Amino acid sequence: LAVVTGASSGIGRALAAVFADHGYDLVLAAEDDGIQRVAEVLGAAGLDVIGVQVDLATAEGVESLAEHVRAAGRPPEVLCLNAGVGVGGPFVESDLDEQLRLIALDVTGVVHLARLLLPAMVDHGLGRVLVTSSIAAVMPGPWLATYAASKAFLYSFAQALRVEVEGSGV
Repeated sequence: LAVVTGASSGIGRALAAVFADHGYDLVLAAEDDGIQRVAEVLGAAGLDVIGVQVDLATAEGVESLAEHVRAAGRPPEVLCLNAGVGVGGPFVESDLDEQLRLIALDVTGVVHLARLLLPAMVDHGLGRVLVTSSIAAVMPGPWLATYAASKAFLYSFAQALRVEVEGSGV
């Protein structure tokens, strides 16, 4: 079982296709209704593919996705924490709600979902986690201040988790 967030387009859609090509059943998540079409296309090969339209910038959305994953009856072998957005332009002129939504999705949603799904993977002793970050994680990001900061957080978070689960099979 592979779980991929942000799977309706871009990197997430490409990751989902790779896992489908390798025979993984999938739980795919995205905010837009395009996720259902992706699930149909990838499920056409006979795989179990569930598309979940959910807002991972909210606690309710994260909890809902975790419930869909648990309903699959087994822990994921692959967890791709990929969903994210960017907000560009001068920070002092930007919309505060957009900046806070970026943090909610790119940072809080990732931490929340990892905390809900990673323990079962560790208990199972098998799995891989991919946290999508960016080269923006390693340098200041003028005109992308919140985005770059969120990617720096994700990079650090992923590296810390890697050390913490070392030897667990994940």
